[in-house]
Amino acid sequence: MPRPVSGLWTRITDLPGLRSFAGQNRSLDYEGMMAIHPSHVPVINEVFSPGPDELARCAELIAAVEAAQREGTGAVAFRGEMVDEAMAATAGLVLERHEALVRWAEELPPSAP
Repeated sequence: MPRPVSGLWTRITDLPGLRSFAGQNRSLDYEGMMAIHPSHVPVINEVFSPGPDELARCAELIAAVEAAQREGTGAVAFRGEMVDEAMAATAGLVLERHEALVRWAEELPPSAP
């Protein structure tokens, strides 16, 4: 299920402020945010893109839920928290979107010097 996208950061040259604002929005479970200026795009992409640790956690969470389902359990303790099928589905979306972006980036022509 898609999550909401945050609004704009209007202070064009305040990239540290943008980073903080984007981080707050990500922590509130926003999926991304709109950009008002091209200089904002790299910061937004960095903040909202999952890192290696998050990707690994998503894969492990999915595996734990699938193992529990095979045993007939609907929810499971994972790294000290209860997780279930809905959380595994969200983790699957994170992995799918990341893989799609990687494939898309690989298809881009090399950038000009």
